[in-house]
Amino acid sequence: MKQEFERKNSELEKRMEKLEEEKMCLSLDVDVQKIEVEKVKKEKRKIEEDRDDLKTHYKKAQVTLKRVGLGRSLEQWQQEIQEERAKAEYWEKKFQEMQSLELKAILNKIEEMKHNIGGLETTLQDCEQRIEQLEAGEEQWKGELHHLRDQVRDRDYVMEEALVQIRGVAEHLQDLAIQARTLSIMYESSSDRGRELALLLDRVKTLGLRAKVYL
Repeated sequence: MKQEFERKNSELEKRMEKLEEEKMCLSLDVDVQKIEVEKVKKEKRKIEEDRDDLKTHYKKAQVTLKRVGLGRSLEQWQQEIQEERAKAEYWEKKFQEMQSLELKAILNKIEEMKHNIGGLETTLQDCEQRIEQLEAGEEQWKGELHHLRDQVRDRDYVMEEALVQIRGVAEHLQDLAIQARTLSIMYESSSDRGRELALLLDRVKTLGLRAKVYL
């Protein structure tokens, strides 16, 4: 019974250790994902700053082109600027879409990890409760075992006392048997009363022989 308890307790402890390791790994993954999200946010802010700088340069370029011309008409410069701006807006939109998808995937992964951690915590609590129940059962088994040992010890004591008394009676019967043997010889051929006494003494001798096994 105790070995079975120790075996189950050991299995539960190993399972708890494994759950703790998985929980720690998931927690680390969540921290990593949070760092990635923060990194994406920083990159987004940097791109927004670059976009603002680009718009500022475009405005400055438009002013300069109006003043200088550089062999092109204002309409040509405006058209080229619009094309570059369209390209910039296109790639910015693409980046935002990609960023949104990656961010959504990261957030979904974080929620999934949180759910897994919750499940692991529930399983861990169940294991802890099971161990507590087994430990409580072990205490009960120990109490019952102690009680049974006390009963066995009391029974052995009573049997020992009874055996001592039986031996005393057996020794007394042996003495009576010896006396009966002598008396039976004396009264064997006498009166009826003597024969009855001899018969009674024979019975005493028989009991004496049976009592020898207890000596």
